[in-house]
Amino acid sequence: MSEKKEEKKEEKQKKEDDKKNESEEDSDEEEAKKDSQEDNKKKKKKKKKRHNKKKNKNKIKLEEGPRENPYRSLFNFNPEEITTSRAQDNSRFRLIGDWKEGDWSQTNFPTKDIDELYPNRDWPIGILTDYPNNIWRSTDKEKQELDKIHSNELLSLRKGAECHKQIRKYAQRFIKPGIKLIDMCIELENMLKFITNAHGLDCGQSFPTGCSLNDTAAHYTPNSGDDTVLNYDDVCKLDFGTHINGYVIDCAFTIAFNPMYDNLLMASKEGTNTGVKLAGIDARLGEIGAGIQEVIESYEVEIKGKNHKIKAVKNLCGHTVGQYLVHAGKSVPIVKKDDDTKMEEGEMYAIETFASTGKGAVFKNGECSHYMMQGIEEGEKIKNEKDKALFNFIKDNYSTLAWCRRWLDEGGFKNHSLALKHLVDHGIVKPYPPLGDIEGCFVSQFEHTLYLRPTMKEVVTVADDY
Repeated sequence: MSEKKEEKKEEKQKKEDDKKNESEEDSDEEEAKKDSQEDNKKKKKKKKKRHNKKKNKNKIKLEEGPRENPYRSLFNFNPEEITTSRAQDNSRFRLIGDWKEGDWSQTNFPTKDIDELYPNRDWPIGILTDYPNNIWRSTDKEKQELDKIHSNELLSLRKGAECHKQIRKYAQRFIKPGIKLIDMCIELENMLKFITNAHGLDCGQSFPTGCSLNDTAAHYTPNSGDDTVLNYDDVCKLDFGTHINGYVIDCAFTIAFNPMYDNLLMASKEGTNTGVKLAGIDARLGEIGAGIQEVIESYEVEIKGKNHKIKAVKNLCGHTVGQYLVHAGKSVPIVKKDDDTKMEEGEMYAIETFASTGKGAVFKNGECSHYMMQGIEEGEKIKNEKDKALFNFIKDNYSTLAWCRRWLDEGGFKNHSLALKHLVDHGIVKPYPPLGDIEGCFVSQFEHTLYLRPTMKEVVTVADDY
């Protein structure tokens, strides 16, 4: 009997010892897990600190400027051709004004980037206009204080707009009939890199250089190997954008050399000017569209003996622009629409209009060159190495801004077609093919960027040329 009691006692003790050991092991595991989590947290914190330090270093460099500009070597110019005059004869272009003499620190050929030109960050102020129905805003103390709060966005827009003016002035210097469109785009883009002192996602080009010809209205830039030439009888829409700190400048004009297109160009130029004039806080988008349509469709044009009534392109429109967003949500129609949406304080708009001798509607047509990332989170899950490499290149260099296939070639992705197709098929990248009206017609475009400040409207892209 006593033996059985002794056995039971030993078994009980053993169970207690085992339980204690298990508890100690669990405790050790829990402790190890906590230590591991702490280590990971420390590593992440350290990595984040390094990342922020690097980010802040770049930010300080940008703000303190000027930084070393690596793009000077892109240009070989004859020093004897450099002048200090601002004047430039643009008479070979239809409805594009000459650049006049005036205060000017740039040379002609450009030899200074934007930070060298404005070391005090006093970028030129745009065209200022009171809001017709809200004139009180310009003198209201509260709105004046709000202006100061938004000053960083405004400074970025002014800086980007001045870059755009400098670049298009240079482009107007060398664009002539006979130039290959791909050469024209590369030359313009090289100057854009130099003037903005392009630096990753901090500043540079916000979307590809559009040079849509004749019946093509938008979203065309030459892919590698495209040898299309600009001819005297062409109508070419030159549409390119800059950005500073992600704040997008979207501005365009139409290149035409033959005077028979004058009324076509005037229709979109005046349509855009009307849209700019009507834009303002509390302005209704549908009413702006009606005003633009009325102006555009008041024009007719005779081309090669045939008279054409000009139409506003009903399925193209202006739009809000935002930080790292070329299209930021709202659309500004260029035809009459039942849309009571109002423009609001603090919004930035690209007012663009298209006038056509065709049907006044566009459809997808031609080989795609323009793309934009739309599924960054999905892209992070990619397993294929080539697809992943292309995705990371796009994400790191363009993020949510638009880009083109030619830029992938320049970035070292010469054989990108299959990887790009995979990204498109998985909804990670969205294609934006060329948009054209009926074959044989002609389309013109003009565009300006403006900012609806709390106190007044500021159109930042207007210059001597348009």
